Amino acid sequence: MEQRFALLLQAQAISQKSHDHCLHALRLIDGELGLSHDNEQYQMALTHLSRAADRIWQGEEIQEGLDEDILNEIYDDPESESVLDLHRKTLNIMGLSNVSNNEEGFLIANAYALFQLSKSQEM
Repeated sequence: MEQRFALLLQAQAISQKSHDHCLHALRLIDGELGLSHDNEQYQMALTHLSRAADRIWQGEEIQEGLDEDILNEIYDDPESESVLDLHRKTLNIMGLSNVSNNEEGFLIANAYALFQLSKSQEM
């Protein structure tokens, strides 16, 4: 993932700030979930995080949020508190505040997907 962040930075797809903060988030998520960096879902979620961070810092709001039914499924999951805890820790380590509801829904969904992926690897 470090190489992916470096490539995104080199291509000017993310800022230096996003790059640096994502490296911290990477260590957090690795410590919490222990996922393989070559997993496609993992790469997609962290790439989204890096791009979303820049949008949030620049005050650029995405127009459409995640479907409410999908978010409700996440909130109804018995392990949703663990997912939301990971989400909050990630926002904190990234230094993200004032996250729009539209953006936050996708970030929560990515945390949920990674959490579920870690559970499936435990079996």
